[in-house]
Amino acid sequence: MSKLNVLVVDDAPFIRDLIKKGLRNLFPGLVVDEAADGRRAQTLLGKQRFDLILCDWEMPGMTGLELLSWFRAQPDHKGVPFIMVTSRGDKENVVQAIQAGVSDYMGKPFSNEQLAAKVKKALQRTGKLAELQAGAQPRPATGFANDSLGALTAGRSDVAQPVAAPVAAPVATSSAALLTGGAPPPPARGKPAAHFGQGPLRLPNASMACLIKA
Repeated sequence: MSKLNVLVVDDAPFIRDLIKKGLRNLFPGLVVDEAADGRRAQTLLGKQRFDLILCDWEMPGMTGLELLSWFRAQPDHKGVPFIMVTSRGDKENVVQAIQAGVSDYMGKPFSNEQLAAKVKKALQRTGKLAELQAGAQPRPATGFANDSLGALTAGRSDVAQPVAAPVAAPVATSSAALLTGGAPPPPARGKPAAHFGQGPLRLPNASMACLIKA
């Protein structure tokens, strides 16, 4: 499949960069060239064929309208979409551009959505949109959270599974639990048990004094 070539013509470098970046992100199959004025654009257009032109109106040396008029006079460039990218939107200018053979208008400032819509519309008219979409490789959608999780777990899905909470073991019934109404005994702190008092230990034949600790 032959590559689709786009020429961006504008004397403002930041506008050219903005359009180039938007086109490459939206349509990875496009090859984007640039020219800083109409004269340089003429030189490029004389060397190779482009599938789409996006051109500013007001430029030094040769305006976008003059470039458009020259472009439409070339037999090899008939039918190639030419989109005028400009802040000039009054009726007089629109009529001039239409008479010169402009394909579409895109006003400044513009969004990526507007750029995508204009390019799709222009390429669809020439039958190039289907070719572009067929050759484009979709970029996998990634999310910051998913990428971070993948880096931490090295891609292992089992690591990310939730761990079931352990079931608490039943507390063994003891004489202390019965005496305290089921309340758990106080935690051991490594100290001797407190003395609760003294009392006699009665045996079958005798009795003796005992120290009650619990």
